[in-house]
Amino acid sequence: MTTTPHRSPLIESMISTASTALLKEVGITFPTDAEMAEVRQLAETIVRDTVDALAGPRELSVGLRDNLIDVADLVASDPETASVDQIHEVAVALRGLLDLHIPVRANHS
Repeated sequence: MTTTPHRSPLIESMISTASTALLKEVGITFPTDAEMAEVRQLAETIVRDTVDALAGPRELSVGLRDNLIDVADLVASDPETASVDQIHEVAVALRGLLDLHIPVRANHS
């Protein structure tokens, strides 16, 4: 199954970071094309599921907010060391912000 790149550089970056983290977790240094395709598909699923999960609570406690800021800073500054779970947390928060502040457009061209 061939995947097409997403148009958003942010989403592509999230998928690429998740793919890299997944390969690192399983110890694959030089993936084959088939392994890369499988990992990318899994990374896309992780990002999509993360984005879908963002419909959760809109208000954050101070401790949760501070923790999320720390994780976001790690993912932004050193994505290779971030875990898939940390990337997931940042994606969930980002989606929540996008839902709150960016109106949905009917035409996505």
